[in-house]
Amino acid sequence: MKRLILFMVVALLLSGCSNSNSGNQQCSIAEQNSVWFSYLQDWYLFYQDLPSEIDPNSYASVAAMLEAVRSSQDRFSYIITKQDYDAFFNSGSYFGYGFSLDTEQVADAYVIRYVFSGSGADNAGLQRGDQLISINGYSVTEIKQQSLDSATVYGPDQDGYTISVTYRDAQSNTITTDIVKGVVTTNTVFDVRSFNTSAGTVGYLSFQHGFIEPSENELSSAFATLSADNPEQLILDLRYNGGGRISIAQQLASLIGGDNTAGEVFGTLTFNDKHTNENSTYSFVSLLDDLNITRLIVLTTDNTCSASEMVINGLMPFLDVVVVGGTTCGKPIGMSPQEYCEMVMSAINFKVTNANDYGEYFDGLTAQCSVADQIVADWGSLDDPLLAEGIYFAENSSCSNVVRPELLSRSLQSQELPTYQSILFGNRY
Repeated sequence: MKRLILFMVVALLLSGCSNSNSGNQQCSIAEQNSVWFSYLQDWYLFYQDLPSEIDPNSYASVAAMLEAVRSSQDRFSYIITKQDYDAFFNSGSYFGYGFSLDTEQVADAYVIRYVFSGSGADNAGLQRGDQLISINGYSVTEIKQQSLDSATVYGPDQDGYTISVTYRDAQSNTITTDIVKGVVTTNTVFDVRSFNTSAGTVGYLSFQHGFIEPSENELSSAFATLSADNPEQLILDLRYNGGGRISIAQQLASLIGGDNTAGEVFGTLTFNDKHTNENSTYSFVSLLDDLNITRLIVLTTDNTCSASEMVINGLMPFLDVVVVGGTTCGKPIGMSPQEYCEMVMSAINFKVTNANDYGEYFDGLTAQCSVADQIVADWGSLDDPLLAEGIYFAENSSCSNVVRPELLSRSLQSQELPTYQSILFGNRY
């Protein structure tokens, strides 16, 4: 039986109301605050950092309570509705246009990070690297200057609602098109291919936007393609993958490791001292179409998080693993989501270590070759600085001369880190 996100479900007695109707006394905000705080006192990894008690009437929401009591070591715990949880992790769907945006790279535009297959944005011809300069009659400059809200810019959550966008493509052409809003079924594999290089065949897999239920079949199909090419090295692109289910992390790591890792320890989960009986170890498994590579090159940013980091850290004792891009988010800890009153809390429950018992990467996994993520081309293009650097390392076993690590090192004291929810769910529209 598959285990749930990050990564196994602990059988807790969080019974009670069947819905979040405020008229149901059991599901009042105060009652929820009380129940959830009791849960944290028992299962939270950092329970020693919690206050001894709370006034459940003092917080307007469970999210406010969680934010107030969380440990200073924890920037990851969160709570969302059961509907949103199921949509993301189980069905892999949401309501929107089907793209994710980088809102900072270009002053007068939003740059498309990725487009989901079959979405309104995909049907309109948008792709990674396109720059939106006008949305629904508002210039992006105007949107930024006036801090216009999402509903104003993107319209209501109404099936079939259509907006007009104007964008610049990779050839600097200015194009205007319409995008239709609807239910978006998200994909997590965005590109799979192989490159013929001076070092032999190098595989490439772009795996973004979560380790979720639909990823299992997507990865199986992707590795059937890669295995047929028999690559000597693999470039694994995880730059926007914020994590998810441990079963998918185990699958991905096993497909990469192949005979090098089969039967070895992939990762160990260690709970707090109240629940040591829940500690468990996951092993690499033998899978159809797994690879036999000599080196893994991983493309990363500070949005590479959680299960993505577990894959990297879990493979390091057994393979030559090279990290290219930016320092990862730093989440060697995980959560066992729990449901109460139609809400799902994902609070930190355990720490994660590899076969060498290493898991102290709270400051992130550092890139050997530091390269800034610049969205200038679609997936698989050698115009992409991260992929180009990955190919260079595959051919030369060293970083290129253009890499400037001193310009890209991250100071945790001076740089505001993205929230885990923004990493996990992305700037999706």
